[in-house]
Amino acid sequence: MTKARVVIATPSMIDQSRLEKTLEQAGQFDVVAQTSDLSATYSKVEELLPDIVIIAEGFARQDEYQCMVSLFRAVETRAVSLIASPSFDPSNPALSQLGAFIHSRMSAEDVLHVLSSDPPALAAPAIVPKAPPPATMLNGGFQRDKVILIGASTGGIDALTTILQHFPVDCPPTAIVQHTGQNFSETLARLLDRRCAAEVVLAETGLEMKSGRICLAGGIDGHMRLEHRGALRCVVSHGPAISGHRPSIDELFGSAVPMGNAVVAALLTGMGRDGATGLLRLRQAGAATFGQDEASSVVYGMPRVAHEIGAVQRQLTLLDIGPALLQACATSQTRFGKVGT
Repeated sequence: MTKARVVIATPSMIDQSRLEKTLEQAGQFDVVAQTSDLSATYSKVEELLPDIVIIAEGFARQDEYQCMVSLFRAVETRAVSLIASPSFDPSNPALSQLGAFIHSRMSAEDVLHVLSSDPPALAAPAIVPKAPPPATMLNGGFQRDKVILIGASTGGIDALTTILQHFPVDCPPTAIVQHTGQNFSETLARLLDRRCAAEVVLAETGLEMKSGRICLAGGIDGHMRLEHRGALRCVVSHGPAISGHRPSIDELFGSAVPMGNAVVAALLTGMGRDGATGLLRLRQAGAATFGQDEASSVVYGMPRVAHEIGAVQRQLTLLDIGPALLQACATSQTRFGKVGT
């Protein structure tokens, strides 16, 4: 019988050791790695592609866990929360928010029961639809001067994964700000890159914005701006938080205002209002602007504010935003199709 491959992620050496022995007694699991922080866990899951990750409750409550969840979905790994509190109460309704869970002192029989149940890999929230196959360009291409800008926060990693699956290898130059923890800048870029036909790279000063390149500012300690230095280039500048964030979506959008109608921009799911004012300035400068609708947003904050202040030309569902961004950049004779059409 093939054993399920397990990664144990907890800062407690005692819990790691106790749980590994419990899994050995159960006889159906192979512990392939033990980690003590989210960043190391992400790297091990990405490298080893385990069947199950048992992850400390404290990790599952961190903001950066969103990036982990997106990776779990991408590689079809199941997540189970590890509860270590001595006052563990299995009837506590708050535990239901963590999905499947085990306690560090559970018997081998009880752990086996939880881990051997057969739910699907960690499921996406119902409001995040499954992305269609990537789009391809038919009978045309993109206008050479167009650039795409995207801002996202809470729920944005799944939203970006959905949108970027539409982007072909020769997509227009694209710049993205995603609010996330600083420990996940490179790993987030790798996650999106593996889900996209185009190249996804981390933002850095001097990087040329060119066809087929998606520049990501997620978890970097600075603001991403666009500047013309012979060619259009990315610049990472340090300074105080703007709209409560560093990097700031407003800062990216504001830097592109001089480009006017060459810009196509979208503001996605997220808490607060970062990006709303910048999107309004872009629309006033002639840019095409889109906002994610309430029904498909995990948090309808930033796109709601943008809609209310008149920054959004069109509100769209998540599945419609990718094609709309590309269509706004397309030559007049271009049409879009899915792979195989």
